[in-house]
Amino acid sequence: MPFLLYEDLLLAVMLIAIGLVLLFAEKIDETISRLDWREFVFFLYMFHMLFGERQFAYLGLEPLFVTEIVLAVLTIGYAKDLLVIRRVLFIYYIVVLIGLAYAFLYLFWYQIDAIRDSFMLIYAFWVPIVYHVFSGRKHYNLFFMFLKLFIVLKAVSYLYEGIMIALGYKAIRFEGFRFGVGYILPPLIVMTIFLPFKHIGRGYKIIALMMIPAVFTIFHRSIFLGVLLAIAAFFLIGNTPIRKKILLYGTTSLAVLIGFLIYYNSIVDVDIFSILERKSSLDEGNISYRFLSWQVVLDKFYEHFILGFGVGRPLMYAHNNIFYTSVELSYFQIRDLAGNAQPHNSYINILTRFGILLFPFFAVAAFKPLAKVKRMAARKMKNGFHSFSMLLFLVGFLLFMYVLAFFNVVLEGPHHSFPFWLAIGMLLSFERAGNLHPRKIRITRLQQHQT
Repeated sequence: MPFLLYEDLLLAVMLIAIGLVLLFAEKIDETISRLDWREFVFFLYMFHMLFGERQFAYLGLEPLFVTEIVLAVLTIGYAKDLLVIRRVLFIYYIVVLIGLAYAFLYLFWYQIDAIRDSFMLIYAFWVPIVYHVFSGRKHYNLFFMFLKLFIVLKAVSYLYEGIMIALGYKAIRFEGFRFGVGYILPPLIVMTIFLPFKHIGRGYKIIALMMIPAVFTIFHRSIFLGVLLAIAAFFLIGNTPIRKKILLYGTTSLAVLIGFLIYYNSIVDVDIFSILERKSSLDEGNISYRFLSWQVVLDKFYEHFILGFGVGRPLMYAHNNIFYTSVELSYFQIRDLAGNAQPHNSYINILTRFGILLFPFFAVAAFKPLAKVKRMAARKMKNGFHSFSMLLFLVGFLLFMYVLAFFNVVLEGPHHSFPFWLAIGMLLSFERAGNLHPRKIRITRLQQHQT
């Protein structure tokens, strides 16, 4: 677990020590020891991608980050297996081929930037890899066993940062709220509170409650909306016992959040409610920036309606809340000027770059799991609470990523595109892996012999 690559030295040592203790205490090491080398590479990458997110994703040299290296290694390692499932996941291969074709077409003019842009479709190749890796129940169980590690390690990370802030070694950022705990994993941990998992007991859920204030301190509106949508899906799809648990844990979570706000307001000189009011206004700068950027990019879409604007050139350039009508700068130049070059909406970005003829391929690939969710959810308790809880979690995970991709730059980079395609691949393979098959008990009749 190379936390030393992206965490503070003291925190890295603490996380390694606690992680190793949990690996052996929960016997996760036994499951890991049975993985082949390709599965081991995937789960090691997945663990750190979810935990370290941006810090881990950008280890390396652009555009050859750890993601591209692992993706290439697993593609070669699983080459024969990926060919076998190409018909089942044909749409994802088409999406990847579109990305590769655009990278090739625009490479002469825009070099590395053409490749960089094309990865927003090429990353879809994670779906066949995830689909193949999660071909059996044991790997789903391992994923949810990892969630126990995530709960504890993120709690330690959150506490560590809070202590460093209290001692004056770190500053509170973003109007007194944001701790550096990542965007994806804290909301996923919050989701686990509401579901009856076999592997995640009461003790872990109590620790997971710490992510309630963590998610609040991130203060990201799309995260709030994604989590609320996921919990609403749990309530609608779930049965009566699960709905009762959602109400119980929802009340508990609300109490924890109110207690945190009262305490936080006593030690930090900041008007929480004025910030909440301003952030919920449609006139607030961050929201108005998104609306303006979407309009600027859609104007480019109307100009290049059929086959799109292409890849390698920034669609927009915004600096100090000013949008420039023409862009003559590269991504790197805009980045060095602390400007914005991507609209905070991955769907609009892909629509504009690849055009109305090719966007439907991406849309089918992105929303394909929804066709299966209704049928799988109808089977509900066929294989017990744990399997149904896993299904609900993955549905919530996917809905959360849908929301995040609508309001943020998600599919364009390796750190957030991986969980987006991970959720899709795990849902597509969920039923195939036998998670919803009724348990079979073999009864053997013993014949007594009289002597």
